[in-house]
Amino acid sequence: MALITLLTPNTIYVAGIVLLTSLFIWIYNHAFGTDLPKLAGIPELPGSKPFYGHLKVLGNDHASAFQKYGEEQKADIVQARLGNRRIVVLNSFEAAQDWFVRNASATIDRPLFYTFHGILSTSQGGTIGTAPWSDSAKRRRTAVGAVMTRPAIQKLSSMLDLESNAVIEDMFLASKECSGRTDVPIDPRIFFQRQALNLTLMLCYANRISGIDDPLLFSILEVAHSVSSFRSTNNNPQDYVPLLRYLPANERTKTAVDDRNRRDVWLDELLSKVQLAVDEGRSVPCLSEGLLKDKTNAKLTKEEIKSINVSLVSGGFETLSTTSIAGLSFLTTPLGLEIQERAYTAIMAVYSSPQDAWEKCVTEEAVPYMVALAREMLRYYAAIPLLPPRQTMTEFNWRGKVIPKGLSVYVNAQAVNHDKTAYGDDADEFRPERWLDGRERDQPGLPHHYSFGAGSRVCPAVALSNRVIYATFIRLIVSFKVKAKEGAEPVTDYVNYNEDSSAQTAMPKRYQVVLEERQGRDVLLGNIAGSKKRTESLGF
Repeated sequence: MALITLLTPNTIYVAGIVLLTSLFIWIYNHAFGTDLPKLAGIPELPGSKPFYGHLKVLGNDHASAFQKYGEEQKADIVQARLGNRRIVVLNSFEAAQDWFVRNASATIDRPLFYTFHGILSTSQGGTIGTAPWSDSAKRRRTAVGAVMTRPAIQKLSSMLDLESNAVIEDMFLASKECSGRTDVPIDPRIFFQRQALNLTLMLCYANRISGIDDPLLFSILEVAHSVSSFRSTNNNPQDYVPLLRYLPANERTKTAVDDRNRRDVWLDELLSKVQLAVDEGRSVPCLSEGLLKDKTNAKLTKEEIKSINVSLVSGGFETLSTTSIAGLSFLTTPLGLEIQERAYTAIMAVYSSPQDAWEKCVTEEAVPYMVALAREMLRYYAAIPLLPPRQTMTEFNWRGKVIPKGLSVYVNAQAVNHDKTAYGDDADEFRPERWLDGRERDQPGLPHHYSFGAGSRVCPAVALSNRVIYATFIRLIVSFKVKAKEGAEPVTDYVNYNEDSSAQTAMPKRYQVVLEERQGRDVLLGNIAGSKKRTESLGF
C-alpha cells in the first residue's frame, strides 16, 4: 500500500523525466562522446558523424586520407574521432621522432581492441607488438630480442641460406620450360610469401613448408591476411562503436572466431611437436625449444611462449614478403633495370665471383649499394602504411601542448617515409643512392625510416629483416636479369601498388616477371646445389 501511495502521478512523471534524461545522455555520449576530449591546437578532420566519428568519411585508404589532410593543413599531426575513441596521427618524420623517440617512455603502451584482443587473441595471446606494456610484455620482447641481435643473426645464416636458396630455385623451376629455357612468365608472390613464413616457422619451431603447393601454406596465408584486417582501422567498426558489438549478425565477430579456431590448429600442432622433442630429449634448435627448456627465474609461461610464436608467425612474416614483392616489382621498371645493373656491378666489385657473392651474402652485408637498395625498398614501400597504434602511458608536453595519458597514437608510415623535409624533394622517388650520399637521415641515432616503427616498441626483427632482403636480392641479381612480362607489368606507385588498402598490411597487386639467366646454367645450378648440401640437416 505504501508503494502504491508513493507512485503518484507526480512521482511517475519525475521518474519518467529522469529516465528519459538518462537515456538521452547515454545516447548522446555514444553518438558524440570520446574517451578523451578534443585536443586543443591540433587540427581535426571535418565531417564527423554521430556514433561513427570519422570512420565513415575516411574512405578505404585511411593512411592516404590522413596524409592528404595533414598536407592541406600543413600540420605534422592531425586528430580524429574513430567512434568513441580520440586518436592522433603523426604525418611527419620530426613529429614521429618527437613522440616515439624523444618521448619513448611516455608512448610505450598499446591500446586494447575489442575484436583483436578480446576475441581473436584469447587462445594464443596477443602479439608482442600489440600488447599493452607490462612486465610480461617486457619479458617477451627481451626473449625475442635475444635471438635478433647481430651475433645471434649470424647463427641463423644457415636458415637464411636455405630459404633464400628456395626462392631462387623455385622461381627458376617455375619459369623453366621442357626445352630448358627460362623465359616463362611467373608471378613471384607465393615464393616470397613462403620464404618469409618459413623463416618464422624455422625460427620458432624448426619446421618449414617445403612446397609452394602445400595446402597448409595457403591456409596460413589466408588466415594471416584475415587476421591483418582485424588490426586495421578500416574493417572493424565494432572496436570503436560499442553498440555494434551486440548486434546478432556481427559478421566480423564470427570471422574472428573462425580465424582464431583455424589458427589454433596449426599453431598448437607445431608447438606440440617441439614439446614432444624436448620431453624425449631430442635437440630441436629453435626459439620454442630454448624457451621450453629455460629453468631460470625469467622462465616464460606457456601462454607467453605462445604469444611470442604467434607474434612472429602470424604477425611478422607479412611485412617482409610485402617489401620483397614490391621491391622486385620496381626493379622490373625501366629505372629498375638500370638499378639492377648498378647493383650487379657493385656486387662484383666486392666479390671475386658470383659463387663467392652467393655464399657470403648470408653472413655479411659487405656491398654498400645492396644495403642501400634494401633500405630504400623498406622506406619507399611501407608494408604497414598506418602502424599499429601506441597509447600514451603518461602525460607529456609537446610543443607547448599537453598530451594526456591514454591517447591512441598512430604513425602514418606512408607519409613519414615520404616526408620531403626528411628525405629531400625527391622523397617520392625510388632512389637507393640517397643512402650513399651522406644525407642527415643516414646519421647514427636516427631511424632510417618508420616501416619498423621506432623507439621503445620498435620491431625487434629489424636486423634480421634487413639481412633477409639484402641476401635474397644479392642472390636474385647475380642469378638473373628480372624483367616484367609485357602486358602484366606491376603497379609501382607507393600508394596505388596496394591490392587492398582496407587491410592493415599492404599486398602488391599481382604482376608477372621473366627471368633471364645472368650466368651460365652450371653456375646457377652449382650455387643451388651448394646451398642445399649446406642446409640438408636443418629442421626436423
